[in-house]
Amino acid sequence: MPFATGPRGASIHYEVHGTAGPPVILLQGLGLSSRFWFDVPERLAGGRDPWRVVTPDHRGVGRSERPRGPYSMELLADDVAAVLDHARLDRAYVAGISLGGMIAQHVALRHPSRVAGLVLMATTAGFPHVRPPGLLALARFLSLPLSGQLRRNDVDASFARLLLSKRDVPRAKELLAGWPAALRSEPTSLAVYLAHFAAVLGHSTGSRLGEIRCPTVIVAGDDDVLLPHHNSRLLARLVPGAHLEIVPGGHIVPAGDPECVGRALDRARKMADDDVVDIDDAATTATG
Repeated sequence: MPFATGPRGASIHYEVHGTAGPPVILLQGLGLSSRFWFDVPERLAGGRDPWRVVTPDHRGVGRSERPRGPYSMELLADDVAAVLDHARLDRAYVAGISLGGMIAQHVALRHPSRVAGLVLMATTAGFPHVRPPGLLALARFLSLPLSGQLRRNDVDASFARLLLSKRDVPRAKELLAGWPAALRSEPTSLAVYLAHFAAVLGHSTGSRLGEIRCPTVIVAGDDDVLLPHHNSRLLARLVPGAHLEIVPGGHIVPAGDPECVGRALDRARKMADDDVVDIDDAATTATG
């Protein structure tokens, strides 16, 4: 059970899946441990073109240490660099969803030599380039640590609507089957939730995203109520040569499309192999 030592001496837990292929580090969302990738690491490690998958727990969640907050994106990004050091990886692809996608941007900006490529899912460049959720979705999201509904046996429709597209809510029990058990075993405390949320409030990369030179693939669900896909379209315009893919789905895109992470990584790898990143290129848009 490996642990890296992050800034301020925090112990950061991570796991490694697979031994072949290029390394990729997967970063989860706000208040969620790496367990919430469910079977994605195994899919990536066991595919036809396998990846060596590293899944860290952000400080405050999972088996990582829970130092007192608030946290910053810079701190969380340096935790990722510490994991790369401990895993003896000079460079890796970095894929993140939501908060994880924000952290991934900071890893690329703070540690550019360590990042072979980026996959940014359901995320944003932050203020002032952010389109926030509607008031009802935001209120529901902010109430999650206090509602107790994350620890029920079933996922109710209002919670499911935060994570899934409207068309997928009737399938919530199937698509979010692992969530209740995962949240019961690794509950998120209010203190950690607020510490992570403080990092989100301080997140702002828009003025620096033009510095990114690695292959970047941006993925968004067409019915994401937490971070509407307008945020991803803005990201694609700000990151040189980025490829944007809008896919059917809500905020947790892999819930309805488990292969989307692998497809995005494969595209980033092909971009790297083809050396297609050009700072003068406009973003390429694909819809699915």
